Amino acid sequence: MIKKSYKGFTLSELLVATLVVSIMLIAMAPVMTKKAKNHMQERVAVQQPQTESVPIGTIVLWYGTNVPDGWIECSGQDTNVQELQDIKNAVPNSDNLPNLNAITNNIDTNIKWIIKVKK
Repeated sequence: MIKKSYKGFTLSELLVATLVVSIMLIAMAPVMTKKAKNHMQERVAVQQPQTESVPIGTIVLWYGTNVPDGWIECSGQDTNVQELQDIKNAVPNSDNLPNLNAITNNIDTNIKWIIKVKK
């Protein structure tokens, strides 16, 4: 049977290799992070909600402080006012919006029921 001899690395060889790899990583880090950052910005672009195709009168649960344009909170408002004319036309027999936020405001003030009132 033939024995193969294996020479292990010395401590000084391991230290030199570690030093070389560390220097390479330090030199390449700014380039690598810039590329990664640009790549992530391309892939994770924040998109605005696409609500144009949602019909007037649609009620959804919303989380956040800002309600999208064309939507208002469902807090029992009178639908006979001018700003709610579109919802009044879409749902003719409604004099008031439902007051759904009375339920969720006790849990978290950022949770809101909102209704689409304008295109």
